[in-house]
This record gives sequence, C-alpha cells and structure tokens, in this order.
Amino acid sequence: MIFLMRCIAFVFLILLTQPAVADRIIQVEPGLWEYSHNLVIPGLPIPSGTKRTECISPKEARHSLSDLLGEFSGDAGCTVSNLKDTLNTVEFDLACRPEINGVKITSTGKAAFKYSRTKISGNVSGMMHINGGEPIFVVGDGTAHRIGLCPK
Repeated sequence: MIFLMRCIAFVFLILLTQPAVADRIIQVEPGLWEYSHNLVIPGLPIPSGTKRTECISPKEARHSLSDLLGEFSGDAGCTVSNLKDTLNTVEFDLACRPEINGVKITSTGKAAFKYSRTKISGNVSGMMHINGGEPIFVVGDGTAHRIGLCPK
C-alpha cells in the first residue's frame, strides 16, 4: 500500500476504537500529494526526510475505515489505548508485537496526529525491544499534504 494511504489509515485506525465510527467513509482530496518522514533510532543510519510525491486517484481517496484497518494492521499485532480525539487531533498510546523474519519486536509509545482533507502531520516516540534485548529509543515524525492536480 502507498505510504500516504498508510498514514491516513493509521490516523483513522485509532478512531475504530469507538464503535459508532466503524462504518465511516474516510475521504481526502484526490490529486498530487507530497510527503516526507523522519525516523531516528540511535546507532542506526536510516535515510529519511526525502520529499516524495504521489498521485491519489478519486478511488484511492475514499475508503471505509474497516478496509483501511484490514490493509494497515496486517500482522503487526498493535493495540491502541488512552485515545484522545478532539476535532482534528488524535493522541494515543500504541503497543505492537510483530515478528518479522523470525525477529520478535516489542514496541510501546505515544503518537499524535493532526489531519484534514488536504494535510496530515504526526509524531511518534517510544521504546523498542528486539528479541527481548535492551530498549532502543525511537522518535519519528511525518507530513503529507496535497500540492495540486496530478500530471497528465
């Protein structure tokens, strides 16, 4: 799935903890979007911050929350708690326990996102343990915004 749709899915995934919104349709403005993200893990060089663009078609711009949840959550085994949802800002605690190629990762942290039909920004911070080892502090942020029409 494209990075932008994963961001959108993640923001609205946490809203699913409220049963009344489970059938909500999520809509962003179709068009050309620009996004970037940064992830900092001490001791690991991670290329980030590069701006990229992606065209979002009208079909890709409209999804039900349940579809986005299914595509986003996959096998990550994440749970959300302490949800605070006010207008266009969402804050929550997140815990994930994925296993990737035999490597067990346990992570906990806090996340916050602001969103509209043309812009998404967010940040995360937390601790990660790989195969039960020493904790690793992780910090990340990302933005995505619509910049215009898709090129023909």
